[in-house]
Amino acid sequence: MESLAKHLVEATVYLGRQPIYSANRDIRGYELLYRRAAGDTSACFHDADQASAEVMLKAFLEIGLPTVSPLQPVFINHTRHLLTMDPILPADRCVIEVLEDVVPDAETLDALRHLKSLNYRIALDDFVYSEERVPMVELADFVKLDLQALGTVGFQEQFDLLRRFGVPIVAEKIESEPEFLWSRKLGCARFQGYYLRRPETLSGRRIPSNRLSVLSVLSKCSNLDTSAAMIADTIARDAPLTYGLLRLANSALYSRRTEIRSPAQAVTMLGMDFVSRWATLLALAGNDDCPAGYLEAALQRARMSELVGASVNCSAPDSYITGLLSTLDSVFNEPLASLVEPLPIDIRFKRALLQREGALGAVLDCVLAYEAGAWTPRETPTTENMRKAFWDAAEYARRMMAQMACAAVG
Repeated sequence: MESLAKHLVEATVYLGRQPIYSANRDIRGYELLYRRAAGDTSACFHDADQASAEVMLKAFLEIGLPTVSPLQPVFINHTRHLLTMDPILPADRCVIEVLEDVVPDAETLDALRHLKSLNYRIALDDFVYSEERVPMVELADFVKLDLQALGTVGFQEQFDLLRRFGVPIVAEKIESEPEFLWSRKLGCARFQGYYLRRPETLSGRRIPSNRLSVLSVLSKCSNLDTSAAMIADTIARDAPLTYGLLRLANSALYSRRTEIRSPAQAVTMLGMDFVSRWATLLALAGNDDCPAGYLEAALQRARMSELVGASVNCSAPDSYITGLLSTLDSVFNEPLASLVEPLPIDIRFKRALLQREGALGAVLDCVLAYEAGAWTPRETPTTENMRKAFWDAAEYARRMMAQMACAAVG
């Protein structure tokens, strides 16, 4: 029980959120903040790239943007490295917040111009004016000034220096009503601070990612000869990656006429570039919660389901996905129903996974019974079919693990 409780605590992810207000005290956005635990009141981390990557994954996938900020844009800190990547969040929902230690060199300015060309807004965090930073100011949509760090005199000086650029100023660290009124009278456009509202902590469920699988996807995405089908096939070998990709593809942020039911459909709909960005964030976030043993077992069950499905004239691809998703309870250590029911996939999969209904349910029932040593001989599938499918699947899983290890290293 202690081990289970520890796993459930570790499976919970946390994200800080602090509103950004207009002069009329309407919420106009949220700054998203890194949090490791429920009781954290500040962001403590050793790797800024990893922290920002985790914030983006939590906001978009694990907690979900409709929960984090249903209508307003979110401000997310970006390191120099992350500025060179196209964001995973839509441009109308994300403001790129450039950290104060980012050097305003040619590479940075090129990255900012590229982001602007994609319609992303730019905010300069904890800004202090210098002539070398003028090109950044000219690209910025917001400049954030820290009232507590600058003091009223320093804040006024910075505001006057920035006035000629016409860029909206966000007054940060507002800690009293007089400070709010003073900065509003000065002409600031946005306001943020403990006086207006302290950060709150949101929580969600972590979607584990096996480092081996993620690096394998990244390796394929970086190869110009790799097709979307090959990338989808790699993702389809990993239950958590498949689950995460289906959640992304079926997100309310993407308009579509039909539900996305497979990794192949998801990669086609989202595009290989988007999948590459998603995998890069997973790699940067450093999650490695899914043990290799779980991954191999999931591959074996998926492949056996595919082979058994084919032997009884059931869709082989659908049988594979059913077998793969049936392992989620082991990966997350949670009831399968709590994971599958919210997932927007075809009702046939849900009925197969949760009630063993339909042709897919019958295939899965056979596979689980054989794994448990409770198989009873029947005409279809035959005992020989089951035995062969089991050992073929075991060999397939071993081979796929070896291939992913080679791809990750290469």
